[in-house]
Amino acid sequence: MTRTLLALAGSVLLATTALGSAQTTQAPAQIVPAAPAGAAAPAAPVASEAPAAPAAAAPAAPAAAAPAAAAPAAPAAAEAPAAAEAPAAAPAATAAAPAAGGPMSIDSKENGTEATPGEEGKFVDSAGNPIYSKNEDGTFDYATWRGYKKYSANCFQCHGPDGLGSSFAPNLTEQLQRINYYDFTGIVVNGQQNKWHPVNSIMPAWGEDVNVMCFLDSIYVYLRGRADGAIPRGEPKKPKINKEAQAAENACLGF
Repeated sequence: MTRTLLALAGSVLLATTALGSAQTTQAPAQIVPAAPAGAAAPAAPVASEAPAAPAAAAPAAPAAAAPAAAAPAAPAAAEAPAAAEAPAAAPAATAAAPAAGGPMSIDSKENGTEATPGEEGKFVDSAGNPIYSKNEDGTFDYATWRGYKKYSANCFQCHGPDGLGSSFAPNLTEQLQRINYYDFTGIVVNGQQNKWHPVNSIMPAWGEDVNVMCFLDSIYVYLRGRADGAIPRGEPKKPKINKEAQAAENACLGF
């Protein structure tokens, strides 16, 4: 009987243990529900970081606007050279005329600078004195060009390039502001004591030198243009040959 009770108690104990074990095994199964998987739902807000992309795009818009604002500056810079070119054309338009308000030869002050055709292919002013003339193609008359050539051959050594003088001979562009054509001719023909220089140099007389006298008017015309500021430094562009003037030169030289 005792064995029977012990066996029955053992069976009850085993059943109770099995039931407790079953309950213990099922408990974890109830913890695993998708409720923690709902924790993945909080992870979904991480996807809400996508709005950060618009936040990064916002600075990009102002950055693009900066070049757009700079674009108007380009036309302003392009207009600057155009404005600078306008004054550059002015000197070309007035290069052949006496400088306004500048120094002029005494003959041009008294007789003007309008040139009319004279004898032997030359031009004269209102008083009949030799004067330069500019052609339509921009060159000066034949006598002016020849005057430069003969000045360079006979006068350059003392009076310097372009009539500007030297350490021992006066600036002829300044001298013609106080002496007229007849005074100039008299000095060239007869020479003179040069009182303005400390060593009191002497200009020789050229009255018997045909290489000077046959081109005296041309030399004066060239220097008058230089004194008036109408002829720039350097050799004037060679004009067409004036056959009348050339024939007069050859006749004077005895050719």
